[in-house]
Amino acid sequence: MRRNIYIAYALWFFCFPIGAGIHRIYCGKFVSGFLMLGLYWLGQITMWLLIGFGFLAIWAIWWIADVFLTQGMVERANSDFIYENDINSANKIKSIEALYELYKSGAISEAEYEVRKDIIMRG
Repeated sequence: MRRNIYIAYALWFFCFPIGAGIHRIYCGKFVSGFLMLGLYWLGQITMWLLIGFGFLAIWAIWWIADVFLTQGMVERANSDFIYENDINSANKIKSIEALYELYKSGAISEAEYEVRKDIIMRG
């Protein structure tokens, strides 16, 4: 799925009180997204012990740094998406070429070739 930079920044800005890190998860950075989310909530839960302020300070620096990092995350996620689509397209072309060779050799009928080609194109 292609990522939208405006959605990523909206998630970064509007979800910080309850879901700090959701923008990273949206960009496909699941580990760091859940780590950021956990760091925020760990800081919230342990704030009464005063160590929570340290966790929240680390989280706040990370959250502010993501202003500059989010665009790159979106671009990398979109380039990965394009690369995967190119691979899928190449695989489909190879499969259809192999299917056509079967049709030309007489191993399958024209109707069967058309049906299987449609299945490959949809899948």
